[in-house]
Amino acid sequence: MTEFSWPETVTLLVQVVLPLLVALVTKASASASVKAVSLGALTAVTNFLVLFATASDWRLLAANTFLGFAVSVAVYFGLWKPTGLTAVLSRYLVVDEMKTGLAKN
Repeated sequence: MTEFSWPETVTLLVQVVLPLLVALVTKASASASVKAVSLGALTAVTNFLVLFATASDWRLLAANTFLGFAVSVAVYFGLWKPTGLTAVLSRYLVVDEMKTGLAKN
């Protein structure tokens, strides 16, 4: 039986939470492609940091980035979207436009 090391465990847990982070850093009105690119970038950054901390091979980085993105997308569509948590985060915690006292013409 294969055991997970601590970097793999942390990476997996982060991949589960990344869709929520994307909901926090993107506008509620952002397109799905913008959110997907944001998720892919955050996945790559996460895996690069793990690679840097563990001094692993760059091919492992590529494989883990692909698998991490797949896990994040699956968790988003299987857990976070059906429960409505990402919609709540986007709707109430992210401001689409800064409101000012000046009226737009």
